[in-house]
Amino acid sequence: MSLPPLPLRPFGRTGESWPALGMGGGFPAGFAGFDRSVETVRHALRLGVRYFDTSVMYRSGASQAILGEALAGQTEPHFLATKIGYFREARHFRSVEAMHVQLRENLRLLRRDSVDLLQVHEADWDNWWADRAEVDPGKLLDLKGDYEFAHAPVIQFLREARARGLCRHIGITGNHARHLGRLVRELDGLDAVLVAYNYTPLNVTTREHVIPPAVAKGMAVVVAGLFTFVNTLPKGWATEGSYLGPRSDAQLTQLQKLQRECGLPMAELALRFVAADARLSTILVGACQPAEIAQNVASFLHGPLPADLHAAVEKIAAQFA
Repeated sequence: MSLPPLPLRPFGRTGESWPALGMGGGFPAGFAGFDRSVETVRHALRLGVRYFDTSVMYRSGASQAILGEALAGQTEPHFLATKIGYFREARHFRSVEAMHVQLRENLRLLRRDSVDLLQVHEADWDNWWADRAEVDPGKLLDLKGDYEFAHAPVIQFLREARARGLCRHIGITGNHARHLGRLVRELDGLDAVLVAYNYTPLNVTTREHVIPPAVAKGMAVVVAGLFTFVNTLPKGWATEGSYLGPRSDAQLTQLQKLQRECGLPMAELALRFVAADARLSTILVGACQPAEIAQNVASFLHGPLPADLHAAVEKIAAQFA
């Protein structure tokens, strides 16, 4: 039995609309190898998924090769987003020239001359905005620091890439809602912002810090990482400047109890909770097997959670301050 089409949502001010459910190309735990991943992407396309997100940082670049193989020659319209990433040495990503070298390699792996959306991988990281000799991927930009955001090499590069026709749209991504919120407010001319891990049943800070300024500027808002913390809290992981374990164990216990009581799979509970926010342009989900993306599509098509269940999840999420 064929599934109904995924609902469309406007992609910011671009004038385009795409299915609200997209596929992330991180291929996390459960990675099934190159060929199986290619089949998973193609199965997503058959199911009506049209938005695909990848990065030079995913699977050490193999993610882009997977997407390149999977989407090569496909006639179904689709939207492809990739990212410029950081490396061990600043000289490999801090100059406009170095980022163009990256982009040429990205496009080679993706088997195309341009992408739909070109983004900065983890733009909330200080080294994109401050010309420091030492690379420190754990250092976030200072929320009150004095930066020349509009003149940073990465912004110059994004604008050049778009002007040259190497991408149609430009954007930023990151894992910390407050820091991304500052960037959204400071930068002009961006088309999209992607926020990971900050719109889940345990943390909805994206609603406060990112969505309002992004909507005011006509930017598309994309969220990812919905499933990362709903089964376990990775040791040492931090977001919004605080470690998740000590502050979120109680939340996770409550969420797991609620999941057992309602009987929905945890992934479906998280997806339907987040997807109820109509201000989001695209919700990205990961999948390593065709059956996983099929289940995500089916879950999404079930629509919003019942009002009482949504309210129960909301009560848990609101505990993250």
